[in-house]
Amino acid sequence: MYKLVTAAPESITESARSRGQQAKRRQPRRWLRVTLILAGAAMSAVLLLLVQNWPFARGKVIADLEEALHAKVEIGKFHQTYFPYPGCVAQDVTVSHDGNLLNPTHITIRKLIIQGSFRGLFVKHVPVIRAEGLHVAAQGANAFADWAQNKGHLKTVVDEFVAVGSVLEFLPGADRPALKFEIPALVLRNPGTNRAKWFETTLRNPQPPGEVHASGYLGPWQKDHPAETPISGSYSFRHADLGVFHGIAGILSSDGSFGGTLQQLEIKGKTETPDFEVTRAGHKIGLATQFRARVDGKSGDVALEQVTARLGGSTVNAQGNVAATPGEKGKVASLELMLGEGRIQDFLFLFLRDQIVPMTGRFSFEGKATLPPETEPFLQRIELQGDFGVGAAHLSNPATQAHLEELSERAEAEKDDAPESVVSDLKGHVILREGTATFSNLSFSVPGAVARLHGTYSLITRKINLRGKVLMKANLPQATSGVKSFLLKIINPLLKKNHHGGAVVPVQVTGIYPHPIYKTDPI
Repeated sequence: MYKLVTAAPESITESARSRGQQAKRRQPRRWLRVTLILAGAAMSAVLLLLVQNWPFARGKVIADLEEALHAKVEIGKFHQTYFPYPGCVAQDVTVSHDGNLLNPTHITIRKLIIQGSFRGLFVKHVPVIRAEGLHVAAQGANAFADWAQNKGHLKTVVDEFVAVGSVLEFLPGADRPALKFEIPALVLRNPGTNRAKWFETTLRNPQPPGEVHASGYLGPWQKDHPAETPISGSYSFRHADLGVFHGIAGILSSDGSFGGTLQQLEIKGKTETPDFEVTRAGHKIGLATQFRARVDGKSGDVALEQVTARLGGSTVNAQGNVAATPGEKGKVASLELMLGEGRIQDFLFLFLRDQIVPMTGRFSFEGKATLPPETEPFLQRIELQGDFGVGAAHLSNPATQAHLEELSERAEAEKDDAPESVVSDLKGHVILREGTATFSNLSFSVPGAVARLHGTYSLITRKINLRGKVLMKANLPQATSGVKSFLLKIINPLLKKNHHGGAVVPVQVTGIYPHPIYKTDPI
């Protein structure tokens, strides 16, 4: 006889509940396995995609650079980086642009570091490109315009381009000398965009040598007309040594702003040279200027639209240009000068060796100055011509002052005390060339007489050669005494007289300054 045993309802319920809990525990594990499998598949796909399209492989980097620069690119050593950022390092990079055979551009980079980002692997984005030891050699400024005009499109977005230890070199040509700019630092942000790019640079200016710091905005780039690309910013120029220019010296500093296009750049600024000197004279004097100029980006010529210079206590207004002459090397500086109320002592102190200037007084000048590019000293190079005037002049040399006082007394036939300054209305025309000043229509007045002279004075040898005549208020017998006066009274009716009835006396001044020799020939 069999006995039927049945489980209690509570026991059945407990067993089912246990199986359900086990199933629930297994379900997350299945989802985790599925998730891991899917993630692994996705990562495999991403890795495969990155391997196939890895932007920092040697061949890919060369292809991208050649497309962006429209030039042939060669790389020496190369290796990729993965951590802490994806990227690569290329050494001994050479970029050759031979589109214009007359103006080829050659670029070498000692080390090129491309620093990418993991996000940028999918969106073609590079935070930083760094170039160390960048050297650019070009036959002329036009080479850059040719390169820019043919420049390809940079598909990858670059946030910042940094160059350290760079050199920009313009090679010599038939009508230009070699020119080299050392650029310790250059930062260019958003170089691959079509909007304005912020830049900051420090460079060493070749002539005069000094350090320039500039920052501003460049662009957007005008691909079809690169010369019309806008540029603006500010600059500072420090420790510029003027001693490289033969015959002058001083340390110049300058600050200003610039704006316009690469073809036509407007510059406004000021300069300070507290120790300016013409080295042959050896006297330091303060020179400060404010200027507005226009620079031709293609030729490098400069149009000086307005210059106000303060030399000591004198103010000079000028305008002109610094431009090349066809068929000749270098540039010629040409200035139109206007001086209203200056001081003659400032200019004499600049050009003469004397510790005490020979003359003081109000000085005016209107004329033209030219400075050719030759290598001779400043005094032999500068060319000057114009009309000048000196008012309220006083001679510092006691002997010279005594001669003029004696001339004044005799001319008036009186023995009154001579005034402190007897020279007035000193004026004339001067041409300065090769260190020699040639005077014409030189005249001055002293009480009782007017002198009219012409001749030369050498700033190099200090030799004087002036000749002319003195028109006196008195006649010769009145201007002399003793037996000579008695004899002159006899022949006085035969002597040449001016329209005031006084004598006309030939005179010459010769010798070496500061010891001139005065001679008269009354008969």
